[in-house]
Amino acid sequence: MVFKKILLVYNPAQSLAEQTAKVLAEFLHTRDCVCTVLSGANPLPADIKADLCISLGGDGTALRCTRYTAPLHFPVLAVNCGHLGFLSACDAAEALPILTQILAGDYEIHHRWLLEADIVRGEKPIVQNTLAFNDCVIKATQPRAFALRAHRDGIFFKQFYGDGVIVSTPTGSTAYSLSAGGPIVEPQLDVWTLTSICPHSLADRPLLLNAKTALTFVPVFKSETDTAAVSLDGQENFILQNGDSVNIRRSKDEAQLITPKGFDFFGRLRQKLEWGKR
Repeated sequence: MVFKKILLVYNPAQSLAEQTAKVLAEFLHTRDCVCTVLSGANPLPADIKADLCISLGGDGTALRCTRYTAPLHFPVLAVNCGHLGFLSACDAAEALPILTQILAGDYEIHHRWLLEADIVRGEKPIVQNTLAFNDCVIKATQPRAFALRAHRDGIFFKQFYGDGVIVSTPTGSTAYSLSAGGPIVEPQLDVWTLTSICPHSLADRPLLLNAKTALTFVPVFKSETDTAAVSLDGQENFILQNGDSVNIRRSKDEAQLITPKGFDFFGRLRQKLEWGKR
């Protein structure tokens, strides 16, 4: 694959991200590449034409870029200019040599699937086809537990009772779900992870379900004034009322993460999350 049209998206809240974007843009111009530099604070244009997107910031910027590029079918090089950078291929100091390596054809692309969510009120969808790379979180907005009825391919299978539930993709298993006690899932697996948030039950444990199944969640509140929040990747947020439903399915679009050859998921766990240390 030849990369000649490059989109650079930086987090304006991080001075290192903006500085790195300028350095990379100058370098790419010497390689006769066409560069578009955008602030991640603004909506990304729907009609952009690019071969490669370079995300400059933390994991939040990478999440925004993967959701944006998945339907457009070009890869993302995530450069960490923030704190953790779990999704990144490299840190800012390594960006120039890594980009040089990728332009020379020495890279690999990792396909990661996304989830897609609709929110339905009565018979009318109020939100449709909203993508998430990591997770869809349904969580109480009041400081009290609520019931959440879950259906799998239209058939009721479980009622959650507590502060809510996290539905994560394999990639998202190392995000909020991990903090709530969920398992680490290898990214290539084809499963949903359902992790309860503060369940009011000793029997409630994380679930792995076949990702080919469609999931529906319906909140049941004790009071008509109660609500819940739906959050997609912690960036797209909506309010659920009594009787609303959230429909979740695997998206037909996949994100593409580009890295140098030899990327090791478990090595990243050891490096970034100190997995396996005593």
